[in-house]
Amino acid sequence: MIGLNPAYGNPTVAPVQLPHEAQQHYYAIAEFLMNITHKILSWFHVQNNSEWFVFVYAVLVFIISFGVGYLLQWVTVKIGRHFAKTVKSLMMENLLNERFFTQVARIIPAILFLILTQYTLFAHAQLSDWLTRLTWVYIIFLLGVALSTLANVIWLYFDNRDNKKKLPLQGIATLIKGIIWIVAIIIIVALIVNKSPAKLLTGVGAFAAVLMLVFKDSIMGVVAGVQLSENDSLHEGDWIAAGDANGVVQEVSLTAIKIENWNKTITTLPPYSLVSNGFTNYRNMQASDTRLVQRSYMIDSESVVETDDAMLDEFAKIPLIADWITKKRAQKAAGKVENVLNSEGLVDGSIETNLGIYRAYLQLYLLQNPNVAPQQNDGFTVTFVTTLQQTSAGIPLQLYFFTKTSAWIAYEGIMADIFEHIAISMRKFRLYTYDYPSGRDTLVDAYIEQGKNPGQIPGIPPNLLPTTN
Repeated sequence: MIGLNPAYGNPTVAPVQLPHEAQQHYYAIAEFLMNITHKILSWFHVQNNSEWFVFVYAVLVFIISFGVGYLLQWVTVKIGRHFAKTVKSLMMENLLNERFFTQVARIIPAILFLILTQYTLFAHAQLSDWLTRLTWVYIIFLLGVALSTLANVIWLYFDNRDNKKKLPLQGIATLIKGIIWIVAIIIIVALIVNKSPAKLLTGVGAFAAVLMLVFKDSIMGVVAGVQLSENDSLHEGDWIAAGDANGVVQEVSLTAIKIENWNKTITTLPPYSLVSNGFTNYRNMQASDTRLVQRSYMIDSESVVETDDAMLDEFAKIPLIADWITKKRAQKAAGKVENVLNSEGLVDGSIETNLGIYRAYLQLYLLQNPNVAPQQNDGFTVTFVTTLQQTSAGIPLQLYFFTKTSAWIAYEGIMADIFEHIAISMRKFRLYTYDYPSGRDTLVDAYIEQGKNPGQIPGIPPNLLPTTN
């Protein structure tokens, strides 16, 4: 082992058995540096000053270590970049862009400095001890930076290439980086206070309650993120609705889920709020390229009447319903009671009322509409028209069907076309929608009671005017 003579500052060699050739090289380097230190001190005639000898030698060790280290770092980075450009893989490209090779190579100068100080300053135990600790702190910090970069590169690789479902992997990457830095901080503190990391962890356990309170959101976010990933409940790019938020998920992390609403505002929610309060995910709707329409028209109950032969003949002139009325009349003539389960393939409807016939008409209209998705055997994608419980505003005539697209503008256009057709076609079946009375209705009643023609009132359709002189 190489030491320093504290009395004269001259290099001395302590007899020691060197276990392998590497230590012999370190021995030769240390002896060379101490000889240079001795010559430098002799130039200034202070060669017998041990303090100056230690100081100059430490500076030389620092300069040589980091000079050679940075040279090796430059070579390592060049080799890494050349290898990355030769391989031409996404992983290597990300490693190059994130400067991973540079961060790893920065450890080389510190390792050289650590080795030289260990083999040369053993006679100055306190100085050697502190230099060793500080060097190890620096090395642990560099390892933490490099490992965090590697975790980020791995996340980028899977997220950009293999994450076709857009799973929230960023939260997992953030969790891994958090664990890396927690371990690094514990080791650094243990080095500074000269305690075992295991004993330090035991002491940290006493502050577990405080730590859980401080990192409550992060802990709950980790648990919620795992639940969302495990259940495949949320992907980046999904359209979700949660409370006031309604839009596309832009980012999922441990502590926040960023949603871009349709009005271009940004809503940030903690992940655990989605798990605890629930949310609506429209991913399956987008994947199926269909979208549900479930709306009702309020039919004036006074316009619903029983049909007779004359009315059936009138309705049979409507092309879409003509064949259906003919078959229904034949069933009735044969004595078959109208029954949905015994309809012989006919759509649901009844020839007993004009509303029943209109239900069948709308069903046929939807089934032949090219913008309406065909019925499937999944129990959900179906098309039907029915009436709901009567209210004071009339009889709700409900339509339930799926459009052939989930695109917003196209969906709205298809729905508008269908309900505009309903608004104009129901008059052919002598049906009218229910409207609450307005001031104009009161004025029309007053005109009629006085025996006057309400045609003078502006805004009344001519076909609704009474035949009053």
